Amino acid sequence: MKHFFKLLLIAILFVSKTSNAQNEPNVFIGNWLAIDFWNNESPLILSEDNYISITINGDFIDGKNFIVKGGKNNGKKGELKYSIDADKNPIEIDLIALMDNDEKGRILGAIKLINENNFVMILSFDGTRNTNFDDTDEQNIIKVRRMVDDN
Repeated sequence: MKHFFKLLLIAILFVSKTSNAQNEPNVFIGNWLAIDFWNNESPLILSEDNYISITINGDFIDGKNFIVKGGKNNGKKGELKYSIDADKNPIEIDLIALMDNDEKGRILGAIKLINENNFVMILSFDGTRNTNFDDTDEQNIIKVRRMVDDN
């Protein structure tokens, strides 16, 4: 009986910690490793000041300072920020492209938090928010794990 109460207490603590993490966007701040369907690994950095650095189509984009390649804004400096709404289920993430403090585009996404060190994410480039985390959309699901400092 004593062991049952210990297990119950541990289970309650785990559930409450996971629930609190889902309501706090700060759990996402840090250095992550994103792994796509084809097992390509890319760094993903979410900063406290809402900048995101990510690899898209093989190009690493420094959220605070990236140079646009191609199109009418070729060579201009841009920014990439993120916004997380942890009150939604699934959690919503928007990647927001800015130039001269003016929004130029938005990539809509959804996050399913696994634990404080792992989540899965879907990004949609067509202006709709995909929230389908089942096997039918497995090519669009990105597995993300926190990078651990070995020091």
